[in-house]
Amino acid sequence: MKPAPFGYADPSSVEEALRLLDAEGAKVLAGGQSLLPLLSMRLAAPTTLVDINRVPGLDRIDAAARASGWAP
Repeated sequence: MKPAPFGYADPSSVEEALRLLDAEGAKVLAGGQSLLPLLSMRLAAPTTLVDINRVPGLDRIDAAARASGWAP
């Protein structure tokens, strides 16, 4: 199955990412391992995918931040 049409955004800052994610139906795209199969099966149909991989500070998980409670 092909996914439903959706927009793609590649923000360059946290502020821009938050603004884009404020739109109805927008979803975060980070690794894509769980979201992309859902799109293909049409179990998820976001209006826009917001790719956070190039946003400084959101491109990795910091073990120190995780230990302090700032990261999941």
